[in-house]
Amino acid sequence: MTATQLKVDRLLDLDLLRTFNAVAETGELKKAAEIVCRSQAAISMQMKKLEQLVGSQIMVRSNRGIQLTETGKTLLGYSEQFLKLNNLTFSALKEDTVSGHFNFGVPTDYTQHFLTGFMPILSEEIPNLEATITCDRSRELRRKVMSGELDIAIVSGEADYQDKLTLWSERLLWVGANQLNYELLSSLPVAIYQDNCILSDLYHQGIEQANFEQHTVLTSSILENIATAVHTGFAIGLLPESIIDPNRVKPLPSSIIESNQTLNINMIHSPHLDDQTVEKIAHCLKLAEQK
Repeated sequence: MTATQLKVDRLLDLDLLRTFNAVAETGELKKAAEIVCRSQAAISMQMKKLEQLVGSQIMVRSNRGIQLTETGKTLLGYSEQFLKLNNLTFSALKEDTVSGHFNFGVPTDYTQHFLTGFMPILSEEIPNLEATITCDRSRELRRKVMSGELDIAIVSGEADYQDKLTLWSERLLWVGANQLNYELLSSLPVAIYQDNCILSDLYHQGIEQANFEQHTVLTSSILENIATAVHTGFAIGLLPESIIDPNRVKPLPSSIIESNQTLNINMIHSPHLDDQTVEKIAHCLKLAEQK
């Protein structure tokens, strides 16, 4: 065979594909950089390198963020398959897939439920698994999963991310104590949940759209504090339905403020985990929620 007949196959770099997936998921180089723990300039260089490798433009920038070209959309589909096959390969080389040490991330407000509900089921279903738990806000947990610091995390769903596994959903309701007479108050006392998370964002959106005069009487980054303020009649607030005591509080009238939000609780995982492990742990999480 002559040199002109010899054809060298081009090889896709899994590290480039992992970064590409993060850019495609977030639609921003800055957010993707946070996820993969690289600088924004490094992410940009990686994407240029990937475009050179495939020989075509894979994304374009606009005021709406980064949009994939048709080539980019095609590449994304194969990229997900490549990363999945990589995981399956490592899985096939393991004698016991669901065992060993796992780093879990849990939202701060769900830690007690995780420890009392999920961990006993996990110990029973997967006895050879050792767990280390990190409690943090969902957005920080996302970053830690993508950077490899965590294997699996429970996070709140957000429009900027396309999480593939929803564990459960619950309504968010604006509520006040049963004894609170809205009609007699010229201004309603509000407990504000202040933090870098989707629930805090929804809080502020609701307050901006409300049809009432209000004044802040409590600000906290701990949801239990907000719930206590609401249940004791000290303030009104936006709470997940699961922590509301219907015997003590009631939803605010829609004429005052709408309660039309739903909070999705999702599971995300490291791309290095195989499907069998992910499915098994997701099964345990769903069992815990059902109980």
